[in-house]
Parts: sequence; structure tokens; C-alpha cells
Amino acid sequence: MTTYHGSCFCGAVQFEADGDLSQGTSRCNCRFCRKMRYWEMRLPDAAGFRLLQGAEHLAETPRSQADGIAMHHRFCVRCGTRLWTEGNIPELGGPFVMVCINALDVPEADLIAAPVTYADGAHDAWWDPAPETRHL
Repeated sequence: MTTYHGSCFCGAVQFEADGDLSQGTSRCNCRFCRKMRYWEMRLPDAAGFRLLQGAEHLAETPRSQADGIAMHHRFCVRCGTRLWTEGNIPELGGPFVMVCINALDVPEADLIAAPVTYADGAHDAWWDPAPETRHL
């Protein structure tokens, strides 16, 4: 387990996250993830996320209530950097925090080495591989 430092582009928001890039990251084919080019690392324990500064600079991308999924996508209002998502999806084991890979302050080599799993969120089957990934 590694404690990663993360931040937005302008530096207003900073956080720490306990995880392991070598254990994998994920991309999804759902509408939100496609539009946002979302790439994330799920933390093994939601309590392993700590906001260090910048709560006053956070906003949330509104989710459609029609999908019934409790997810909160956080970003910096000053620079627009996507930072993390928190939520609760029983099919994925309950409460979670997923940090955006682009917000982690890590060497490029760590990002290149991180395995990527492609999930089929477009069909609410995150546990299944996406049938096509070239566009993700």
C-alpha cells in the first residue's frame, strides 16, 4: 500500500489516498466516463482518502437521478480538474472512493506501468469487461 499525494492543476485542492497503482486502475464505457475520459484507481478502503486542503474549491458534477446510482464526482471549481468519485454501489461491494489518475502527483513511469481494466458500465455490468475499448 502506498500513500499517494494528489492535487488539481491550480493547486487549490490537495488530498492523500492510500492505494496501489500496481494492483490496477479502471476505465469505463458508461456515458459519464466516456465524456470525461475518466481513468481511476479504486481505493481498497474508502477511509484511505483524506482531503488536505481546498474543500471550499470543490464542486460536484450532477448525476441523473434516473440511474439511481449514488455517486459523487468531485472537481476543482477554479481549474476544472477532476479529482475523485465517492459513492455506494452494492454490486461493487458498497461504499467506495475512486481517485482520478490524472490528479495523482506521481512519476509518468508509474502511470505507464499501471494495469487498466475496462468495465462495461454502459450496461450496468461493471464486473464485466467492456466489449470495445479503443475509444476509452
